[in-house]
Amino acid sequence: MCLILILAIGFYLYKTGDLQRMINNLNESKNYQANEAKRILDIRLAKGEITEEEYNKLKSIL
Repeated sequence: MCLILILAIGFYLYKTGDLQRMINNLNESKNYQANEAKRILDIRLAKGEITEEEYNKLKSIL
């Protein structure tokens, strides 16, 4: 009975488009964290806190 209720709610969210928006919001937060880390690396390179070699290593990790 509970499984049918969960499936019904999921189907409703899918039909209204809310499910896709929820999934996109989760992905945006992950992308935001990666973009923020890259931005910080760029700033540290511009300030001269890290070398070009260190920058390239860290950027490849991200």
